[in-house]
Amino acid sequence: MDKNRQRLLELVKQISEEKKKNLDNNEVLEILTTEYEILKKHIKEQQKREIIKGFKTMKPFKNISDIPSVPVVDEKTYNEIIIPNLIRCGAVPKKDLIVGKTYIGDCRNATEAIWKGNVFTYKRYKFGTYFDEDINHFEDDNGYDVFVPIRFKEEN
Repeated sequence: MDKNRQRLLELVKQISEEKKKNLDNNEVLEILTTEYEILKKHIKEQQKREIIKGFKTMKPFKNISDIPSVPVVDEKTYNEIIIPNLIRCGAVPKKDLIVGKTYIGDCRNATEAIWKGNVFTYKRYKFGTYFDEDINHFEDDNGYDVFVPIRFKEEN
């Protein structure tokens, strides 16, 4: 654990202890809370820089295990960094998909899905039952899981 995260945990503990004391002196609590917020913001910015660097230096996908998890970032970063670098490494852009074709790729619950023209559909297994579930293409991220296709499945 890096020293910033360690300090963040220490601050959480100190803030909790100050709240338990329930003293009229809120000055200490205010100082600790301010330091906590500043450090938390710094850590988030550091994580964002690491995500951006990771996507910019990512190698072309050879198989589905090379596809990274799609991160939760602001819209500008997603559109300007994440999408172009997924495509650069081999993800199939939405404009190149063919309706009715099955694609190999990755999302949380599947490694293949059928393109329906506006979403993918895949077979999901949950609580002993299989059912069809729709999922967006990575260019249409709506805050939930997305499918990152890298090629279409060869028909036998």
